[in-house]
Amino acid sequence: MTTTTSTTSTTSTTSTTSTHGKHVPARPMGDDGRPVVLVGVDGSTTSGRALDWSVHEAARRGAILRIVHVVYVPVVSSPFLGSAYYPNDDEVTQHGGPILDAAADRAARLDPTVTVRTSLRSGPPAEILLDAAKSADLVVVGTRGLGSVGATFFGSVSSRLAACSPAPVVVVPPDLRSSARGGAGGAGRRDVVVGVDGSVHADVALRLALDEAASTGEKVVAVCAWRLGAGSMWGEDTPYFLQAEREGRAAAARTVETALARVRTGADDGVPVETLVLDREPSLALREAGRDAALVVVGSRGRGDVRSLLLGSVSRSVLHHATGPVAVVHAPEG
Repeated sequence: MTTTTSTTSTTSTTSTTSTHGKHVPARPMGDDGRPVVLVGVDGSTTSGRALDWSVHEAARRGAILRIVHVVYVPVVSSPFLGSAYYPNDDEVTQHGGPILDAAADRAARLDPTVTVRTSLRSGPPAEILLDAAKSADLVVVGTRGLGSVGATFFGSVSSRLAACSPAPVVVVPPDLRSSARGGAGGAGRRDVVVGVDGSVHADVALRLALDEAASTGEKVVAVCAWRLGAGSMWGEDTPYFLQAEREGRAAAARTVETALARVRTGADDGVPVETLVLDREPSLALREAGRDAALVVVGSRGRGDVRSLLLGSVSRSVLHHATGPVAVVHAPEG
């Protein structure tokens, strides 16, 4: 396994190579054209789950695994004196180096064939990871963990990445039992479950789901939720209810059908797609359908979400209650 480390502080930049826990100067890395899977680690158990999942994904994709640890030390100022203190490169390396070394060792034990590059940065974690995501094909994070100065809960770093990353973000829950993906005849989790509601963000999610299934031999389960309005006329034994139910289900099935017509390409014609229409609140429908899925894919916003929200209500709920990996994608602006 090849492991290369770069260290960046807020005031200067150096490059180093990780060798048996020590950091020595290295030549700058070049781009060899392979895809990049980026994973953020902080030494917590949760980020360890994310790291394990990212190692398997990097191996499956033939990708470089880039492991990033962010040392977040706020600027310390002397009260009333106007002086400020910034951590230097040595202090950043002293604090974060062991975490990166442990992460690289863990990756090597899981799959020594994966090329690993590690990066040690200092600054606000979400901003640093968003910047690193610009050169990644996939970003992987845990739901929560311990940062350098305390707890980093989902809703801050993970939520910001899921909402704003230019690359798809996979959030791995802390209780994930297996990082393996089953595919056709495999032993791990199976199926790629995706939420479809006719929105542009859901179309991007469906496109990713088809790509993932095409590369793994998995099946796509396209979930479209529908609800009948409340009211006395909707008694389940009335003709009004039965007619509305038929129309609601038919409309949901058409939503999936037309979305597939928009996003399918010849490359994924052979991917089996199952349409699952559920009379549920959308996030609950996705959580039920995705309980044992290899991957659940959601758009960052749906038809009913206000554009100013960082993350839509459905995707936020799915992430908070997920039992397996959830990928969040968003459509480009404009």
